[in-house]
Amino acid sequence: ESQRKLQSVRERFRRRADQSLLLWLYECWFAGAHVDVWLDSSEARQLGCLSQDVAIDRGLGRRTGRHSLWMRLVGSVRAAYTAEELLLRRDSWSTRLEGVQYLTELSMADILFGNTQNSRCLDDLDRACCTWDTWQALRRSAPPLYAKALSSIAWNRNLKVLKLKAFIWDYGLKPSSLHQDSSSYVETQPREQAACSDDPCTICHEELGRSACELECGHEFHRECIRTWLLEHSSTCPICRDYAVLPAATPARNNSQPHKARPWKRSGI
Repeated sequence: ESQRKLQSVRERFRRRADQSLLLWLYECWFAGAHVDVWLDSSEARQLGCLSQDVAIDRGLGRRTGRHSLWMRLVGSVRAAYTAEELLLRRDSWSTRLEGVQYLTELSMADILFGNTQNSRCLDDLDRACCTWDTWQALRRSAPPLYAKALSSIAWNRNLKVLKLKAFIWDYGLKPSSLHQDSSSYVETQPREQAACSDDPCTICHEELGRSACELECGHEFHRECIRTWLLEHSSTCPICRDYAVLPAATPARNNSQPHKARPWKRSGI
C-alpha cells in the first residue's frame, strides 16, 4: 500500500525536464501537494528523483515527523537555493504563455524568499499580490503590445497576481479594448476571441488545433487535457480559477467548433 501511494505521488508531481523549479513548485501546490499528500521522513526519502534536482530530492526526508509534501518541498528548496539562484531574470517575453509563466516565477520567488506581505501566502499562492519589484520586472520585459496595455494600469499593493495573469492571457489583439479604470480592469476584460490554431493549451503547451474545449469562463484547452485536469487535479480553470464541470460527451473529432463546458458554482457563492 505504501509503495502504491509513493508511486502515485511520483506520477502526479514529478517535474518535467524542461520545467523551471519555480513553475514546478507552483504546479505542485495547485495539484494538491499542500492538501492531500502527507509523508513521514521515511516515505519522503523514497520518492527518488521527484524534482530532478539532487539537492532538493535529498532534502525532502530531512524533516522529522509527518508533513505535507508541499511543506517538504518548500523546506528543501529554501535550504538548497536562494531566490537569485532559482529565478532566471528575463530581458523579454514574446507570448502570453511566457508572460504568465514569468509572472508566476516572479511571484513564487517573492513568496518563498521575499520579505513582503506575500510571505503569508505560502498555503494559498493565489492570494499573492504583485509587488512593485515584480510589477517593474514584468513591464520591462513585456513586448510592445502588452507593455502598452500594462502602462494604462495604476499599480497598487493590492493588485492580485492571479488577476494580472488572467489579464495577460485574455488580452486580445486590440489594445483599445482595455478598460481604462485600473481599479477594476481585470473584472471587465472581454472574453478573448476564439483560439487560433497555433494558440497553446496551457496544460500541455501544445497547439490547440481543432480539438479545443471552451470552459464557461472563455478559456480553451484540449478536450482530453481539461477532462484529465478537472478529474484528477482541480475543479477550477487552470488560468482564472473559475469553477467548472467536466465537459459533456465530446462531438466528433472533425468538428472545428470548440465544445463548451458548463460552470459549477459552490453553494453560497
